[in-house]
Amino acid sequence: MIYSSIIIKNKFSCGGNILINVGPTKEGIIVPIFQERLKQLGSWLKINGESIYSTKPWKYQNDTTNPNVWYTTNNNVVYAILLKYPIDTLKLVITAPKVTSSTKINLIGYNGDIQWIESANGIVIDLSNINPTAIQSQWAWSFKLTNVQ
Repeated sequence: MIYSSIIIKNKFSCGGNILINVGPTKEGIIVPIFQERLKQLGSWLKINGESIYSTKPWKYQNDTTNPNVWYTTNNNVVYAILLKYPIDTLKLVITAPKVTSSTKINLIGYNGDIQWIESANGIVIDLSNINPTAIQSQWAWSFKLTNVQ
């Protein structure tokens, strides 16, 4: 039996891998539903790849108060990867990173400015001014936090 799979470095699991069980049929073709999923993964990585490739686990794997946020890092950049968009509040609160006087926050794949404030609860990112059609990512969203502690 011919079996193939794709392994991608997944930093969400602190240096582990994600195994995508995609195997060809006995005729040697990839079923269309698997083709679609692989293309979707590729399109997500095309936008958000900088939050995955060449990164390593940050000192916190995920946010302590928001289970939908996972962290990676590369040099002085921390990536907060959001798995569930807060449609009801349009505010994202993250508590693990601490801001400095030179902190900058960007949403990867979005060209507009991101409004955020430091509060007693952590960093509050306001998503209400973001036009949903201007966001390129569909399944998870990577925030680039520069100069945080």
